[in-house]
Amino acid sequence: MYHDIRNYSDSKYIERYKLKSFMTIDQFKKQLRYLVNNYNIINTSDIPKYLESKEKNAILTFDDGLLDHYHVAKILSDFNVKGTFLLPAQAIRDRIVLRTHKIQFILSLINEKELSQRITSEFNDKTLWDKYSVSKWKDNWWSPEMVFVTNVLRYIDDGTITDKLFNDIVTKDEIGFCDEFYLNEKHVNEMIDMGHEIGGHGFTSHIYPLLLDQEEDVKLTLQYLKKFIKGDISYSYPNGKYNETTLQVLKDYNCKYVYTTEKADIDKNGSLLEIPRYDASQDIII
Repeated sequence: MYHDIRNYSDSKYIERYKLKSFMTIDQFKKQLRYLVNNYNIINTSDIPKYLESKEKNAILTFDDGLLDHYHVAKILSDFNVKGTFLLPAQAIRDRIVLRTHKIQFILSLINEKELSQRITSEFNDKTLWDKYSVSKWKDNWWSPEMVFVTNVLRYIDDGTITDKLFNDIVTKDEIGFCDEFYLNEKHVNEMIDMGHEIGGHGFTSHIYPLLLDQEEDVKLTLQYLKKFIKGDISYSYPNGKYNETTLQVLKDYNCKYVYTTEKADIDKNGSLLEIPRYDASQDIII
């Protein structure tokens, strides 16, 4: 599983790109050389064919529909391998920044302690800190303030406060921001022409168990993807979160391959609606 891959030394958002989940182009190429030399790189659609294989196989997936991935697709083609690029439909189609990304970019431009105080004031609830400043991840490396801001804006805010902070701190030009950060349809078509696979990452890419209508989000995503995909559809759970309702909806809409963020090898007896993935930026040590 990959996310942002870019050289960021001259970015005004450098604090965001310093996060461990992102990589520079040189780091990505080094890792790609390792993977190509040690694994047979296959496509998502190849999974059934290789479930009984004794070979060391790997699939390269890229979440979030980033402009970075257009350049990554060319790098992959230079290495003669293919990737699976999982798109948040609303960001590509409507040029709306994902809430997760808004939170990340807000945090990159303002002191996190100041921001946590501002958010507490916005909600006028001092009890939020104790509940939302503790990470659920065992290997958490974020500060309590980063955890607090992210959790409150993801799980409590309806989007109103996140949008206000993004407009005040990052930019009011959301479309222009999207043009510099996300793929557009021309990029997607070119990537398909290169032989790469395209899949879904939700419509709004918000956390599925928090949505009132998960089916509507999946339906909108798949309707949009039909513009690009004729065969089997792959998917990844936004923020890695899902529940039994999500599984049933994706099954009902004939999504064949769905990726989680569980760190494990693919089990030949496991569900293809719950495919595990390693976080390449943190779990592949060369």
